Amino acid sequence: MEPATDRRNFLKTTLAAGSVLAAAGENRQAGAAVSPGAQPKEIHAPPIETLRIGLVGLGDRGTYLLSLLLGVAKIQIRAVCDLDQAKAARGQRLVEDHRLPRPESYCRGPADYRRMCQREDLDLVVNATPWPLHTPVVLAALEAGKHVATEVPAALSVEECWQQIEAAEKANRHCVLLENYCYQRDVMLIWNLVRKGLFGQVMHAEGGYQKDGRDDEVNSADGRLNWQGEIRKGRKGNPFPTHDVGPLAQWMEIHRGDRFEYLVSLGGNARGYNEYAARYLPAGNALATARFDMADVNSCLIRTAKGRTIYLLSDTLLSRPQSRNLYRLLGSQGVYDRTIDRLYLEERSPKRDRCHGDWELIASYYNEFDHPLWKSLRKQTIGAGKGGGDYLCLYRLVQALRTGTRPDIDVYDAAAWSSIVELSETSARHRSQPLDFPDFTRGRWKTRTPEPLVEK
Repeated sequence: MEPATDRRNFLKTTLAAGSVLAAAGENRQAGAAVSPGAQPKEIHAPPIETLRIGLVGLGDRGTYLLSLLLGVAKIQIRAVCDLDQAKAARGQRLVEDHRLPRPESYCRGPADYRRMCQREDLDLVVNATPWPLHTPVVLAALEAGKHVATEVPAALSVEECWQQIEAAEKANRHCVLLENYCYQRDVMLIWNLVRKGLFGQVMHAEGGYQKDGRDDEVNSADGRLNWQGEIRKGRKGNPFPTHDVGPLAQWMEIHRGDRFEYLVSLGGNARGYNEYAARYLPAGNALATARFDMADVNSCLIRTAKGRTIYLLSDTLLSRPQSRNLYRLLGSQGVYDRTIDRLYLEERSPKRDRCHGDWELIASYYNEFDHPLWKSLRKQTIGAGKGGGDYLCLYRLVQALRTGTRPDIDVYDAAAWSSIVELSETSARHRSQPLDFPDFTRGRWKTRTPEPLVEK
């Protein structure tokens, strides 16, 4: 343990009043090396033949996850929990519609998930609550000795990330991030090509969440801020980074030979939502004249320990048609660009001369290089959200716990990807000062190995 710097204060130390830039430079290594009091240990949980599950949060997203889980073999839904009794009842009916026993409901109050987590007949808690509840539910499940899978992001602060890691290691139970974008077909095809060395050495990657989210990710139907809006209204950083960074981190095998080292973040002006509110909300609505200090666009740069670079774009508050997530990958021997659905591989693509070649459609690579998981389960993904990624995300979660193997996206991944929320905000608020990522694995990223490319 590093005695000079407490992990709970490393941001404050790094951004100490009087000399932000000097402090950032002086504390970069100290901040990255900070470790919690408990000695780290790899989580090795025993296999569970039939997984008994409780769900917290039965809104639209939670109900959809429940419907997908009911299509996965070897699971039982034992309990559902929601503040709204009608939503919990809807979940109960959904289970019964599949001719399965009616799960017990927990609706006594905002913390009734704690009572549910204490059930002895639960192995896994699935958390589909709003962001501020992610860490409380995760900790309640882990402290009760249950595995937990949480919607994204897993946490809203670096401290919450550490709390989840410590609780998971203490309980020897997994905390899995339900990042569905990592399981989309093109994303997994690229991962397969990377593993086979066809991009050479991966050098740089880009990801961006691009949509007009002002009318669903900020406002409620009744013209008030929803829970996301309450979080976003004062943020200059990237409030929702995991869709962007998750696939890139897997392509770069973060925590399996490399790790995020530091980032810089830049947040621009707030025009998109303010203009939207003034134009479309009723004159008497306070939001029509409010001026929120948030960034319409946030740009974030990350450098890894091996010197590779990542660019993240958050673009959800300007007027625009929705685009598929931006993903680009640059290797020493190839490039992939999702915005045009094309790639170029130096050893395979058509070439005009030694250094100039032509793009190929990514679709032309599915026949030979489709990820083994997609080859075996493509039929089961039909109709599932995020291009089938929602189904595969839950399927792989269940398989990992049933076989006692490490999940594809574990608690350390959840922490690193989610910590961007706070780190990007702090950097953007301090003239884009560089900030270190804590080493959430406490050095084990150097020796941990990538998961195999499984077929089922």
